[in-house]
Amino acid sequence: MDKRSYLVPSLLAFLVHVAVVLLLAGHWFDQADPRELKPRHIQAQMVDLGAVSQALEKQTEQARRAEEARKKAEQRKLNEREQAQEKQRQQELAAQDKAKKAEQAQEQKVRDEQAAKEKSIKEAEQKAETQRQQKEQAEVLAKAKAAEAKAVAESKQKAQEQAKLAAEKKKQVEDLAKAAAGKKKLADDQAKVAAEKKKQADDQAKAAAEKKKQADVAAKAKAETEAKRVAEAKRKQEEQQRKDADKARELAQFEKELAQEQQRMAADRASQQLMVSMTDYINGELSRNWRISSAFRDGMEAVVEIRLFPSGEVDSANLVKSSGDSGFDNAAVQAVFKVDRFVRVAEVDPLTFERNLRKFRVKFRPEGLRW
Repeated sequence: MDKRSYLVPSLLAFLVHVAVVLLLAGHWFDQADPRELKPRHIQAQMVDLGAVSQALEKQTEQARRAEEARKKAEQRKLNEREQAQEKQRQQELAAQDKAKKAEQAQEQKVRDEQAAKEKSIKEAEQKAETQRQQKEQAEVLAKAKAAEAKAVAESKQKAQEQAKLAAEKKKQVEDLAKAAAGKKKLADDQAKVAAEKKKQADDQAKAAAEKKKQADVAAKAKAETEAKRVAEAKRKQEEQQRKDADKARELAQFEKELAQEQQRMAADRASQQLMVSMTDYINGELSRNWRISSAFRDGMEAVVEIRLFPSGEVDSANLVKSSGDSGFDNAAVQAVFKVDRFVRVAEVDPLTFERNLRKFRVKFRPEGLRW
């Protein structure tokens, strides 16, 4: 149990006892009768401190509850007052809103009335303008009809005047025509005579022109014939000259080709003679350097391909066909390398060398060499 719960009752009990002692002390010392001191009867009353303490606690609790109730009441009043103020404020806002809406509605009504008024004014103005335009159009139309009627009347009057003038003019024309017919008949007769004379002159002129035309045609035909004859003669002469020139060129070309052919044949003959001589020379050189063994038999044959330099030196010697006997083959190849250089080959012209001696093949046979 909390110790503070006993402190207050104890303190109150102590104070009560002190107060009782002080009250009794006055009676004991100040009211003493010097003449006779009679003992006084004192009525004492027992005080239950526990009950006092409980009473004080109860009073304190009641005071606390009363204070809480008071605070709650004040808070409730405060809440009620705030609610009332809020309600009043809401009512004021609603009233302001309502007044504002009423004011806006009034303004809108004023604007609508103003717009309706302006619209009616515009419609009235448009109607007045339309009526004015219709009136102007009617006036213009009336003026146009009047002008048209006036023009028709004037036209009709002019037509009548013109018809009258035309009739008078027709009569004058008919009179003039009659006079002119007489003059015309006379003029026609004169014209016929003049025309007859003119026709005769024209016939004569036509005859002369025809004669001149025939003469011109004949002269032109003669000139064209002469020109054609001269042109044909010139063409034939040029053709003959061209043919002669072609024949001369062909003859020159033939002679040139003949000379070239003769030179080529002479060169071929010289080359053939040279090759025959060179073949005999090369065969002789190879025969001198070919060692023929007794083991070689007739019918054996080895083909060796020889490559030479322009100086006649042997570049290579390769066996391209074997005889079947390696000794025979090796002897053939060795014969080429033993020659080493065919001296007279250097005397051959380069073209003949390239054609026949740059590379050639030799058949080695025991009975004799062959190319």
